[in-house]
Amino acid sequence: MALDHPAAGDAAVGVLLAEPDAPTRSGIRLVLEGAGFEICAEPLDRAAALDAALHHRPAICLLAEGLPGGAIAALDDIYRGLPGAKLVLLTESDDPVTLFAAVRAGACGYVRKDRDPSRLPDVLRGALAGEAALSRVMTYGLIERWRTRERGRTLATVPGASAVTDRELDVLELMAEGSHTSEIAARLSISDVTVRRHVASLVAKLGVADRAGAIAVLTNG
Repeated sequence: MALDHPAAGDAAVGVLLAEPDAPTRSGIRLVLEGAGFEICAEPLDRAAALDAALHHRPAICLLAEGLPGGAIAALDDIYRGLPGAKLVLLTESDDPVTLFAAVRAGACGYVRKDRDPSRLPDVLRGALAGEAALSRVMTYGLIERWRTRERGRTLATVPGASAVTDRELDVLELMAEGSHTSEIAARLSISDVTVRRHVASLVAKLGVADRAGAIAVLTNG
């Protein structure tokens, strides 16, 4: 059943705040309540988050990435049990892998904990209005991750490609863009040796002679 989301100026919008760090939780509560939101529950782990969401039926669920039991799993639980709620992940990084997983689990975006907290109410109001709670950097990262996944589907028709890992796909994507070993290492925050290992693994799994052959599999698929 779809939830009714009060507009600004109407009854307070209910927010579930699942943040295990007490000082951070207190600061967020202060900002949101000062902006007219109502914190209806403060669960401290995955199981409690689902129970609280089903009991209180909040308009917004704000879950911290470090939630015990797994924030992504909690997002998925709540999305399945309360599909009308807007789900937002609180994070300390711009990791596109985490963003991708959060969106797949039902989140409409995520918010960094180190951003100006006074902006959080506007972000949540935007989420209620159907806007994605994503910065431009996060949006770009999400698009790149989806693009890599689509490339992975292309590789699915190649014998042995099912064993290719996400990290190997990242390396292959960057090779296809013309990046050299050292550039790939810098982009992915890994060593040159690790890049070469990924390339060797790709060559073996795709059954090609060298990196040029691996690139051809990707670009010609």
